[in-house]
Amino acid sequence: MPNPDPTAYRQQRQLALEVADRPMILVTRPGFPDWDELTPAMALLITEAQIASDERVLVGPCGHGALGVWAARQAGPRNVTCLDTNWVAAQVAHATCDRNGLSSVQVAAEPPRPDQGPWDVVLLPMPKGRDLARLWLLNAALATNPGGRIYLAGPNRGGIKSFLQDAEALLGPGALLSYKGGNRVALFTRPATLPDPLPEPFRQPGLREGGYVTFSAPVAGAQRTLCARPGVFSRDDLDEGTRLLLEVLTVRPGEQALDLGCGYGVVALHMALAGPTGDVTLVDVDSLACQCARETLARNGIAAPVVHGDGLAAVPGRRFTLIASNPPFHAGHDVSLEMTAAFIAESYEALERNGRLVLVANRFLTYQRMLEERFGQVEVLARTPAYQVLSAARRRPQAAPGR
Repeated sequence: MPNPDPTAYRQQRQLALEVADRPMILVTRPGFPDWDELTPAMALLITEAQIASDERVLVGPCGHGALGVWAARQAGPRNVTCLDTNWVAAQVAHATCDRNGLSSVQVAAEPPRPDQGPWDVVLLPMPKGRDLARLWLLNAALATNPGGRIYLAGPNRGGIKSFLQDAEALLGPGALLSYKGGNRVALFTRPATLPDPLPEPFRQPGLREGGYVTFSAPVAGAQRTLCARPGVFSRDDLDEGTRLLLEVLTVRPGEQALDLGCGYGVVALHMALAGPTGDVTLVDVDSLACQCARETLARNGIAAPVVHGDGLAAVPGRRFTLIASNPPFHAGHDVSLEMTAAFIAESYEALERNGRLVLVANRFLTYQRMLEERFGQVEVLARTPAYQVLSAARRRPQAAPGR
């Protein structure tokens, strides 16, 4: 089977929808979960949520922006804020609002903060991961007016029932409004004061702005402090794949290195410590990951730029001698081959002659074949039953498409 088109990942698509008996144009593209659909949880929120004109509304995680457009049609666009930690989602949400004549909707690529708002209504489709959902709920609730309405929706298989129990512990009893297609939606009212102290699940490190889960791991020959938050990959310990990558990743003097999909920054930390005469840049599509990477570097005395953006497009015109990654090639639960193809093709173009792309991946993924088609020769640096570390150098001109 030929490789997917590497340009397809960045191509925006327009989908025509009928939402609450009104037409809507959805501007979207791959790069975040559920990018090509109005999820059942979003549909339940649209059916059940009540929003009055001029009420201030938070929508988040907003995804592609369809829920934000619906909310803006109820409350007025200047009263709606759409938030998502994924840079791609925030970009297309902004485009979706513009395309539907609602350009004054505020869209930002960040989680809610207690100093935002105050909101009268919160629409929260549950994100993947119970702790990440708690982060969204706690910070949204802190910025919601007493008496404000907080609507929560999500799939049973995604843990919505347990999440509603968390919400009851924080906000008091709620009301189940509807359930359909394996999803449910509930309404909670923001009390005059939140519990003090907060319920135990909401006292976990990293839920509040400025707080982190911290742990130590061997990096460049010594134990180093790493900082993470809910929603950031492998936030409690260094994962097996990254450990394998660090064991075999060599850094030459003077490297211009890039940690692509940096997470909390451990690969960049290794490259900075192992190659102190070079430069390291970090990129991640998720704002929580970028926060954690900056904190990890700071606690280890490393100064390096951390860029919030979408892969190589976030550092246009830059050239590197080393690109290293434990690549996040997933959109929700699915592997995104379009994302993989773009990553490999764009890495090739961003490398200096003889520059290297080194990545770790699950053995079942077909990255070696895709690398061979773009780079030619690929070296297997390490292999376990679950993972392999692959290295490919730019030693020849780029092959013509389809060759």
